[in-house]
Order: sequence, then structure tokens, then C-alpha cells
Amino acid sequence: MNSTGRYNLILVVLFVLIQSGFAQDAWFTDGYHGGVYGHYPHWQAKFMVDKLNQYADWAINLEIEPETWDSVFISDKKNFIRFQKYYANEGHKGRIEFVNPSYAQPYCYNISGESIIRQFQYGMAKTVKYFPEATFTTYACEEPCFTSCLPQILKGLGYEYAVLRNPNTCWGGYTSSFGKDLVNWIGPDGTEILAVPRYACEELSNESTWQTDSWTNSNQFIETCFENGIQYPVGMCFQDAGWDGGPWGNKYQPTHYTTWTEYFKMVEHKVKPTDWHFTVEDVKPGLVWGAQVLQKIAQQVRTAENHIVMAEKLAVLDYVYGKKPWLQADFDEAWRTLMLAQHHDCWIVPYNGKPNDTWAHKVTRWTATTNRVSEKVKTELFKQDKVKTDSNSEKLLVRVYNTLAHHQNKMVSLLLNEDLQQSHLEVYTMKGDKLPSQIYTDQEGDRCIAFMAVVPSMGYETFEIRKVNSGNHQIEKCKEYSGTLKIKTNYYEIEFDADKGGCITSLVDKSNNDRQLLLPGRYLNNLKGFFYNENQFHNGFESKAKVTVVEDGAVFVKVKVENEIAGNKYQQFITISKYNPIIDFDLHIDWNGQPGIGAYDHSQNYRAEDRRKAFYNDACKLHVEFPLAKVGKRLFKNAPFDVFESELNNTLYSSWDSIKHNVILNWVDLTDSKSEYGVSLFTDHTTSYLHSDDLSLGLTVNYIGKGLWGRDYGVDGSTRMHYALMAHHDDWEEAGIEHLSNEWNEPMIASIIDNKEDVISESLFEVDDQNLHVSSMIIDGEDLIIRFFSTSSNNDEKVIKWNCVADEIELTDLNNKKQKQLKPEYEKSQMITYLKLPQFGIQTMRLTNVRTNKNDN
Repeated sequence: MNSTGRYNLILVVLFVLIQSGFAQDAWFTDGYHGGVYGHYPHWQAKFMVDKLNQYADWAINLEIEPETWDSVFISDKKNFIRFQKYYANEGHKGRIEFVNPSYAQPYCYNISGESIIRQFQYGMAKTVKYFPEATFTTYACEEPCFTSCLPQILKGLGYEYAVLRNPNTCWGGYTSSFGKDLVNWIGPDGTEILAVPRYACEELSNESTWQTDSWTNSNQFIETCFENGIQYPVGMCFQDAGWDGGPWGNKYQPTHYTTWTEYFKMVEHKVKPTDWHFTVEDVKPGLVWGAQVLQKIAQQVRTAENHIVMAEKLAVLDYVYGKKPWLQADFDEAWRTLMLAQHHDCWIVPYNGKPNDTWAHKVTRWTATTNRVSEKVKTELFKQDKVKTDSNSEKLLVRVYNTLAHHQNKMVSLLLNEDLQQSHLEVYTMKGDKLPSQIYTDQEGDRCIAFMAVVPSMGYETFEIRKVNSGNHQIEKCKEYSGTLKIKTNYYEIEFDADKGGCITSLVDKSNNDRQLLLPGRYLNNLKGFFYNENQFHNGFESKAKVTVVEDGAVFVKVKVENEIAGNKYQQFITISKYNPIIDFDLHIDWNGQPGIGAYDHSQNYRAEDRRKAFYNDACKLHVEFPLAKVGKRLFKNAPFDVFESELNNTLYSSWDSIKHNVILNWVDLTDSKSEYGVSLFTDHTTSYLHSDDLSLGLTVNYIGKGLWGRDYGVDGSTRMHYALMAHHDDWEEAGIEHLSNEWNEPMIASIIDNKEDVISESLFEVDDQNLHVSSMIIDGEDLIIRFFSTSSNNDEKVIKWNCVADEIELTDLNNKKQKQLKPEYEKSQMITYLKLPQFGIQTMRLTNVRTNKNDN
């Protein structure tokens, strides 16, 4: 090489060195996501240790289902022990971090707040069992497993940081983009946690419908970050367990692998975070809402959630008053199977798996286990149910339980024993006051008696059923109406029109100056959907229906509507209480084959990369309509430990890049602009709702067509849904909508008891605010653990009057660590404590050695 060539080579080398010297650093969080129920090969533990030894600069963040370790400990014990030792020796050096120890990696926004807490508590305990040195400092996930209340849950569990992005698995949704390096993620109760967001400049991928730009730390992404003032850009990709490539490739250099906690420690004092009031609408979930398989999963999970929380509360009452043992092992198994049914894969890939062992099949089995435990508790509680009723006895005792923090004055139903089914019965209080009651046949064909019962908070009341000579409360014959049917109660005047599909054509609220709730010329409870094989919309009101009053007694009226839509027969049962403003609806659809329902049929040209997909478009799915008048200017909806006023102009979208949080968890509430009047919709499962200029409110019923990964989302058997509507004064808080939702989900339960029972009423405690709720109540050893949740905007201290005693009362965090000792006051036989909570705040309380007042007398 001549001198000129050597000179040019030196210039090139110097240029490269200078450029690399001035290149700004970037970071990347690699790791693995999965588990024994999703994907975790037996060789994964060995693979991770070998690769960590091979690549000294590599670090991994683990989001592995904790129950996986039970299996790996058996299937690959030798290499699993190697991994345990590696973590014990190297984990604290920033090589390995457990970032999501939740038991089954739930989406969070679609389940109860209490379920989220149990997911973390059980998952962390399982992780620590195999990794005693494990710490839980940063929450991060590869699926959109987010909801607004997570800051206070995470902080309550000892977390310091969180990550608000899921760059490589956005099939089921993603979060809003916001901010730069760091944000203060502020939850609805005001709790803050330091977080890395999906940067404002972090765009959705142009090449897929499941990624954002940060999944590979491309040169373009990192340079865009620098251009937008991000000083310490970090990318992220948690690989699926089973991917065997080792460190995830990063195009930008220099990029440093890091655990999330090490990244936070490096950057938190170098940049000023931006406050972000992250709401539930900043979670953008794009599941196949309305698909029957998803609908059933959501219903099964909701039912199991309600049952297990009620069972725990009932078991506490039985422990305190009946001195029955606490069934900890049973409850552990019940929560384990419920948590597995909440796994994100159940909701996004329900058809995956072997024949008769798909995720959907697993959910049926898992929730059945949870429900069996719940029934076992009730059987223990109501073992006097087996007391044979004497057909000659003129009186029977019935005990009614209330598992809520407030007294209830509601209808309760009791299944009648065979020897009572032909009897004429009346119900009385133990003071001899006659109560409204009626005998009826339920939809399963069983004979029951319904009566109005006032029952104290978190306790029970006893009532008396008497046999009488006459007074059958059921109408002798069902009456069919060919035209208009008018129903009048203390709350509503309702008109059904058989010529309009049996829809409600008038709904007048008598408690609000006879306010008409329906828009003129519109029909409430109409079914509407686009049947794409016929290329047209169909409505239920297009067909003449059969309208029948099937029950009409002292407590309620039930109307049955039989109709068809596009050749598919359906029934609606509408129950109008005479003592309650909630109108209940049960919908049953019997399908004729597999009708296509949705925006269009793309079975021939479905591409995963296409942003537009038919299953995003709710307006074309089969939905039930509520065209309400003079409400809809404001819409509120609950979420786990949260209630939020929607900021959406409407809920409709049809493309992956424009997903909106159109999810109803338990209820949505529409009001006028001043929130002086409103109408609430309650639902028995998590699904989507509709709200637009054309329709003030709608509820998704069915989608039949291509869904995620091009799977055929068809129907198998009938569709069944339960929902309810209620008009009210004032806003959701003053009307107590969250409390009413709890009543709807945790109805009072009744059973015949032994006539020798001498205690007629008990109440463990009572609270003074309808917006203070009990999230859970369990026994730990001899201690009562109770968790409160407040929806009250009044931050004054809440009064709790205990009809029991305890050696000590303390407030704890979610790890059961003591926060504060309480000194109760005493008033006669009651112990009184005060609890101060922000709106949407939760607080756990421990009562040591809890027992009844009678035990101390």
C-alpha cells in the first residue's frame, strides 16, 4: 500500500473512532414470557443459564407463570437447580429479574380488583418458594396487562417502578403513547409510581399489527428518540419461552442489555419525569368482543369471581358465629383455578390447544373447580338445608345472608322443597310482620318463593314461612298479548309492542316527574346486526313477536318475548320489580346454523398484517339497543378499583391503529350534562359497549366471523346473556351505582334452617357510607383480614361499627406488613374504628384474634 492509501485508511479509521466516541448510548430489555400453560419447553432453564454464561453483557427479564416452577422442578430438576443457583448468585448483579410474578399474567382491565391482588399475592408466594432471594421491584409485561389502579396495588406490594408498554405482543392491544424517558404514573386514587411509557414518538409498526417501533431498537427508532429529546432510550422485547436464538438482536449500536430495575436506577435521578394521569382508556384492548367463546369465558370468570368472594365472606361469618374451621386449602385451590381462567391466553386464543382441551375447555374446568369450593362452603353453612321439612308443620325458619357492607332491602329467592311446592305460603318477620312474597317457577322449571327481606350488613336475618289455606301468589295461566302490553310499578310505566318485535316502545320514570326515557320512534331492547351473507342489517322490531306475562305477583312481574331475527329464534325475559328500580333482562338466542354477523366477510382474504378487521367494528355486530333520551352527554364506567368519566366522542373503530377502550367491566352510566339524572347498564360479563351520535347506548351480543389469526369465531349452542337497566337521580356516586352493582353481583342467599335455632340475626359490622365497600374478607390463623375500597369523593373519616372484638386492629399493606396501629373506641357493646381513604383507595385491615362480643361476656 502506498503512502496515499495508508493516509486514506488512517482517515477512515479516525472517522469511525470519532463517530463511535460521540455515538449516544441506548438500552434494551430482553427476556422471556410464557409458562407451563402457554409455552415453556423443558430445556428452557438450561438454555438460559448457558446463554447467560456465554454472553457476559446479556441480562434477562422474566415473565414466567409461577406455577411453571412446580413442573420444571420435576421434569428438569438438575438444570432447574442450576438456574436457581445462578439466580441466587447473579440475579442481584443485574443479570436476571422477575418482572411479572402474577400467577397467570391476566390482562387486569377485564377482571375484578380483588382478583388482581390475589394474582400477585399467590404468584409472588409461589416464586419465593423456589427463589427465596427473589425481589419484586419493577412490573413489566409483554401483553397489554394493564389497568388504571395498578399503581396503588404495585406500591402496596412493595414495587418501585413499572413499564407501560408491550412492544412485541400488541395483538390484544397496547397503551397510549405519552411522554419521554420517564413518567409519574398516577392512579385514580392519587398513588404515583415511576414508569417508562410507550414514548410519544414510539409509533405502531407499519409492518405488522402486533408491534411498536421499540421492539428491535432499530436505528430509526433510536434516532427518532434522540430527535424528540429522549436522553436514555430503551427498547423492549420479551421473547416467547422456547425461542432459541439467545440475546435478541439490536440494530442500533451501542445498545446495552439491562434488567428493568437496573435501567430505572441508572436513569431516575438524571431526568425529570412527567406526570401522567393514566386512565383506563389509555389501555387499548382489541379482543374479539361478542364472539360467543369469549362471551362464555367472561361469564364463567365473572360467576366464579362472585362466588368465591361471597364464599370467603360466608366462611368468615361461619368461623366467627359457628366456630367452623377455615378451609384455607380449599380456598387456595379455588383461587388457583380462577386465576388460571383469567390467563390472557384464555381471552385472546380461546381455540388454541388440543381437541377438547383448548383454553376455552380449560376455563370451563377451572371455573367449575372454583364454583365447587364455593358450593362446599354454602353446604357447610346451610347444612340444616337437609333438615326434612315436615309437611304437617305450619311454620319454617329461613335464614337470609348478606355479604355486603351495607344492609339490604331486596328480593331474595328460595328453592322450595318437594313437600312445599304445592303449599300456599306466606313470609313473615320474626316480629310477625307479613312481607310481600310470591311463588313462581324459575327458568329451569323449579318452584321457588320470592320475598322482600331486610338483612343487616355482613350478616344474616331469620324469617318465618307459614303455610296458609289460600292465597297462591302465582297467576293460574300465562296471559299473551297480541298488541301493546302496559306494565305499571311504583317506579316505571312500561309498554311492550308485539308488532315491534316485543320491544319496549315507552319507558316512563315515575320517580322523576313521569320522564320519558326513550327517544321518539326508537325501541329499547331491540336487537340489531349486520348479516353479511345477506348484505343487510336486521332488527328485532321488524318481526311480530309473542309477548306473554309469565309471572305477576306481589314482588315482581316477568314478561317473556319470543321473536326471531334473520331466521334465528330468541327469547327475552324481562323482570320488573315492584320494590326495586332495576329492570332485569335475560336474553336467549337459538342459532340456525352459523349466520355471518359483522361488518363484512373476509374469510377469503384475511391477512394478519391488515389494520382493518371486521371484528373491530361493533356497530355491525349483533347488539342490543338502548336509545335513551336526554342522557349520554356524559358517560361513566367502572374499572378495577376505579370509576372513570369517558373522554371518547364515541366508541366505534374499525382498525388496529385506532383501538378505543370500549370495555364495560360491570357497568356504564349515562347522565345529562350536569349529572342530575342518569341511566345505568349492568352486565354479567366483561364485553364491549356502543356509544355514538346514532345510539346513546348499546351492548355487544354476538360476532360471528373471522377473528384473530384468521380463526373462525362461530357459535356452539345458544347464546345467553344477563343485563339490567336502572334510572336514577344525581350522578353515579350519589346514586350509589357501585354499591348497586355489588348487590347485583352478590345477591342475598336464603336457606331453610332448623326450627330450634335461637339466634335470629347477626351483623359482623356496619359502615356509615354507601360508597365504602368490602373487596374481600378472609381468616388468617385466628385473625380477620378485611379489605375496603372507597368510591366516595368525601375524604372524611368513615365510621365502622364492629359487632365483634379483637385483641388488636392494624392497617397493613398488601404484603400483610403493619402500617399503622388503630385504637378503637367503644360504645356500649360495639367497637368503633375510623378509616380515612381517598376516592378509589383500598386499605387492608387486620383484626387479631377476632371473636364475637358474646365470647367476652
